[in-house]
Amino acid sequence: MGEVVPLRVKRVPWRLAVTAAAVTAGAVVYAAAVGKGDVPGAVYVVVVAAVVLPLLMQEAPASFGRACLIVGMLLLWGAPVAAEFGLGPVVAAALLLLAASVADPAHSPDCASAAVALVLPPLFYLLLLFAAW
Repeated sequence: MGEVVPLRVKRVPWRLAVTAAAVTAGAVVYAAAVGKGDVPGAVYVVVVAAVVLPLLMQEAPASFGRACLIVGMLLLWGAPVAAEFGLGPVVAAALLLLAASVADPAHSPDCASAAVALVLPPLFYLLLLFAAW
């Protein structure tokens, strides 16, 4: 019988994702300390949790790439809103996650993941517009 060899995420994508998490954590700490007082703390927790999500998939390189792509696109589309809360460096984290999603050519995201990543953020904005309306 063939042995099952667990795959791990390669070094370059992993390091890019860890750097994105560190940049986001630094931005969140800075924004929470100096930012506006009307922002609930849950906003900061959600942003950090979203960036850390791909790091939980170290044993599944394909899922890691998909998660980096989707979270990166969500952060990129949410950057204008995040900048209002003092989270400007989230753009850098989004770009790092997008780079991490394609850094491993053997496990780059497929067409369906790219379609979800492109469609999901605009739908989120439309949902916010309808909720505010």
